[in-house]
Amino acid sequence: MRSNTALPPLINQPLYLQIQGLKEQVALSDLKRSLVSTMPTYTLEEKLVLWITSLTPAQLQRPYTTIEVIKLASLTGKYRNQPALQQVAQILRKHGFEHKRSWTNASRNQRYWKFKG
Repeated sequence: MRSNTALPPLINQPLYLQIQGLKEQVALSDLKRSLVSTMPTYTLEEKLVLWITSLTPAQLQRPYTTIEVIKLASLTGKYRNQPALQQVAQILRKHGFEHKRSWTNASRNQRYWKFKG
């Protein structure tokens, strides 16, 4: 009859070498964790400022809707997919954008942001 109990694999290394190998594995995993944790996490304002500074002068003259700004700057909210529109508006005002509204029939009273610098 065969016994179905699984035996541990045979070890050809001395115990001190096994312990040394385990310590090296732990050191490598700690190094990987520290690299992952040092990834920069930007606040909403920092992301928006990075986007504004990356715009060319021609792009700064173009009007943007709030939804366009959120998509182009890759903004995410703290609890939802998108940040609160009020927070985005406050940051845009703070960094030189002015709130405008188009009263033409073609744009259907659309609200947009224009850089005034």
